[in-house]
Amino acid sequence: MSRLALAALPGSVRAARRHVHDLLRMWELPHLIEAAELVVSELSTNAVKATGLSTDSPSYGELSNGLNAICVSLYVSEPYAVIEVWDSSDEPPRRQDADPDDEGGRGLALVAAFANRWGYRRPETGGKVVWAEIQVR
Repeated sequence: MSRLALAALPGSVRAARRHVHDLLRMWELPHLIEAAELVVSELSTNAVKATGLSTDSPSYGELSNGLNAICVSLYVSEPYAVIEVWDSSDEPPRRQDADPDDEGGRGLALVAAFANRWGYRRPETGGKVVWAEIQVR
């Protein structure tokens, strides 16, 4: 199992994607990389939007209440690779029906398309964990 804590900033999505990519290569599961990168990108983006800042260069004023974090986890529990993303928001994830002209709103639909299952839970410590399972074989 691997866990990576990141600042809740847009640039952290790239770091989460790279982390998952590198782990799956190291674990000799390169056939999962494309789907896992997409899933972790969407879940991390949602986590940052739920609790973070909209820029990678926040002002001092924007940081006056502190900087939130997200946490990305990846582990294999046969027959699945499981991606989990924690954020401090209690709001459940909401799948949206995006219009063709909308720039966003397709994230959880993409997760559902690439994962076998997905869902969320609220840990006792607060916030929420959104998870997705991708079949290993």
